[in-house]
Amino acid sequence: MDQDFIIERKIIKIGSHMLNTRSEDLKKFNLTSNQSESLLFFAQNEGALALNLKDHLKISHQAARNIVERMKAKDLLYVKVSPVDGRARQVFLTSKGKQLYAKLQKGGANLGKNVMSRLSEQEKEQLSGILDKILETL
Repeated sequence: MDQDFIIERKIIKIGSHMLNTRSEDLKKFNLTSNQSESLLFFAQNEGALALNLKDHLKISHQAARNIVERMKAKDLLYVKVSPVDGRARQVFLTSKGKQLYAKLQKGGANLGKNVMSRLSEQEKEQLSGILDKILETL
């Protein structure tokens, strides 16, 4: 069998498992996977725009705006007019959003530790480098 196909199937299996586990964990926070990823994105990129989220998640601009609106309704995000460009709306975490971000980091770290528990530090560094190369092609 083709080695690329075998590797692809393994990546899909790992991704599927992690996504299912994560989706189940996120139910207790009333978040979808995309909302969780958006919260993490805006926590790490204060003042970013929905347009930046679109590029990060590789979704349409309208989908990114809808995510921001839903998260605003949950009091996790707030929006301010950009001082540089009055047409742009910068996105920030509310205090509730910051608290949830801290909880998600802890929970995500636990899942990651379980998955990576059998790898040495050197293997984790190698895997991270390989995954970065793969992500560059997406």
